[in-house]
Amino acid sequence: MIAAVKNYFSDFRDLKTASKEFWLVCAINFFDSLAYFSMITVLTLYLTSNVGFSDVDSGAWVGIFTLYITAFMFAVGSIGDAIGIKRSFYLAGVILIISRLGLGVSPLFLRGQALDYAVMGFIILMSLGSAFMIPMVTTGVRRFTTKENRSTGFNMYYLIMNVGAIFAGFAVTDGFRNWLGEIRGNMAILDFGFVMAALSLGCAYLINEKNIADDERVDEESTNKRPLQIFLEVWKESAFRKLILFLLLTIGVRLVFTHQFLVMPKYYTRVLFSDFDLGFANSINPAIIVVGLILLIPVIKKFSTFKLIVVGMTVSALSLLFMAVPIEWILALPGIHNLNQAYMFAIFAQITVFAFGELIFSPRFTEYISVVAPKEKVASYMSLSALPMFIAKPINGFVSGLLIAGFSYEGIRAKIDTGNVAYQDSPEFMWLIYFALAALSPIAVIAMKRVLTSEESVTEKSPAAEPAGETV
Repeated sequence: MIAAVKNYFSDFRDLKTASKEFWLVCAINFFDSLAYFSMITVLTLYLTSNVGFSDVDSGAWVGIFTLYITAFMFAVGSIGDAIGIKRSFYLAGVILIISRLGLGVSPLFLRGQALDYAVMGFIILMSLGSAFMIPMVTTGVRRFTTKENRSTGFNMYYLIMNVGAIFAGFAVTDGFRNWLGEIRGNMAILDFGFVMAALSLGCAYLINEKNIADDERVDEESTNKRPLQIFLEVWKESAFRKLILFLLLTIGVRLVFTHQFLVMPKYYTRVLFSDFDLGFANSINPAIIVVGLILLIPVIKKFSTFKLIVVGMTVSALSLLFMAVPIEWILALPGIHNLNQAYMFAIFAQITVFAFGELIFSPRFTEYISVVAPKEKVASYMSLSALPMFIAKPINGFVSGLLIAGFSYEGIRAKIDTGNVAYQDSPEFMWLIYFALAALSPIAVIAMKRVLTSEESVTEKSPAAEPAGETV
């Protein structure tokens, strides 16, 4: 284990030559990860408990939030390529400061429809800020690293994002909710996001865009293109169309990520108890990712990207079976004596197995999308690659609200305790539906292997898919 740790961190010596701007982008990544992952964990609970939305409406509005992120990203990527990283970070920071603070204080001053409309407006505004922030962080990682240290730079990006997710869980989410209670804690978490946006804005002020890597410099003609011109050029490129096909095939499993904030918070608190430690549960996944990046990446590098995608997605999909099997099966296991223990076992087994699946296939996605793009269109590729999820997220948001209302509603645990809930009416059946959707991804990728592994395949040409000096 010690050797694996040394081997992993030895790669980071490449970053000794990284510019100050790279580390400022990493700081922005950390601050935004703290804010985003803590906010998204409690957003559906905030909408229900603080604002008064129903389960269906809260699920729908979380879906709308993610929908608008991807919708706005279609436009802001090309805008970011046109106006530059620094001004894009400025826009993101200001918008997130206003929207997060607005959500954090609105329940203190508004009631009824005024509160509803204000929250809806701030959610849409926050999605615009996130739409600027997300692609510009990865664009910054590419722009401020060289060919020699770019792969290591993306490893650092993914590591920092998951460290931020860990602290967002047990320190921010559980910290504020345990200290202030559910209602005030939810608002404090959103106010914390306002502070993180302000810190990100400060980091953006220190960035000098002239310090981009030499191999990332573009000619004056490219920098003078209008956003619409860049947007239209990207759509004509065959590499981008192949990328979209690849991402479409992976929607089923990638939607499981959205269950962590759309479905699981209410599922946890309704089949167990209202003060369930959401932050701790949501910290397990990134903690496994961080440890796995250190211990397993040297091993994972030896396998082809296609195999890793199929295996990783399959493992992630199978993780849902822990929560899909009849709870009586879990109760029959040695050492499980009551329903609370059974649900805790199912929940933490799913989180752990899913994290290993994510670790196998997820880290290469972001780097691939960034590196495959022409250097003058990085932000555009990062933004437009969200198209498949743009289609899927709102559907998942509305469906999640309906499934929660039908299978994991308030009072479901009392009915389960009486033993009068049939499997087809239970929360476990809801997870069986989600498992069937997730399982479609590895099946679809295998079915399209010939296309995906062709000469111009997105999975085989990716610099992210193979370490320097190796072939896939």
